[in-house]
Amino acid sequence: MNIHQWQKHVRGFNDSFDKDSPTREEWNRNTAENLPRFNADNSIWNLEYKYYQENEKGMVLVGSSPCLERDVDKLKSLDDNFRIICANSSLKYLLRHGIRPHYCICLDSDGIDIPQHLDCDSSGITLLSSSVVCKKALDSWKGPIYFSPYYSINKELRQKLRAKLGRKVMTGGNSITQALITATVIMGSKTIIFVANEYCFDKRYYADKRAAKQEVLNTIHPITDIAGKQRWTLPALYTYAVWTEKVCTDLTPPGFFIDTSFGILGKDTKAIHSIELSKAIDVVKGAFAVSKKVREAKRGSEKLRILKEIIPKHDESKVLRYNVSEQREKLLQIARS
Repeated sequence: MNIHQWQKHVRGFNDSFDKDSPTREEWNRNTAENLPRFNADNSIWNLEYKYYQENEKGMVLVGSSPCLERDVDKLKSLDDNFRIICANSSLKYLLRHGIRPHYCICLDSDGIDIPQHLDCDSSGITLLSSSVVCKKALDSWKGPIYFSPYYSINKELRQKLRAKLGRKVMTGGNSITQALITATVIMGSKTIIFVANEYCFDKRYYADKRAAKQEVLNTIHPITDIAGKQRWTLPALYTYAVWTEKVCTDLTPPGFFIDTSFGILGKDTKAIHSIELSKAIDVVKGAFAVSKKVREAKRGSEKLRILKEIIPKHDESKVLRYNVSEQREKLLQIARS
């Protein structure tokens, strides 16, 4: 897909959505039914800065593309340095393989697939839900729920929603783009690992099921993935990849982003590093260990001594935590000395 084809499809999608009154009516209806649930205590903004600076965790954003089948067991090596945010479409797959995510993110108003995705043993898992998720799906959830407000609703509902949940949240179109914004802009983490998010495909769209009706389009486009392999993509998938690359490139303060899916994510930015999942986990574990060691050093001279030992070795796992720190220039000077 070239940029002109992409722009044409995005314009067409936006025009279609603007005229899609059934979807708007569904959002209005679900929001009205959910209004009694919303309050200041379950607004997504209560999670603001939860994993910021010294409290930071590596956020593992898990989609449901075919490579999840390859990587799911590797997630068992995660420790307390990490938090998993999964898409609702990958939740049951993770649970079947003994992985309990910390968070599940759900955005869609669909009353058929979404209730099936969320009807599981969800105790102890926090749902990050949009305000338009259908009542039936929310009724079955057993863990805590935090809500993000969707404001593409009528004016009267919008005013009521703002009074209950606060300001709107920047959105990116699908579960993982929303998880990225939640993890970075809201929760404050700047270390992100993408898992099972190829944004392209061969024969299978998901790891364990057929694509939903709304995800099957007549128009698919050939594309070369980051490894040089010929694949296929859809306008929506391509849009998510471009949007994610833009966020990772422009995020202020900057972060450290790893893609383990080897699809098209990261082709057009140096801000996203392609690393196999097991190594990515080790890289972040090592980085947090060094960060803790430096943080606990009592004197500035001791901190600098530790860093002098680390940086010249060019060990990625030990250095990445300082690529985005306030001490950037000082550390570069040490490395050059």
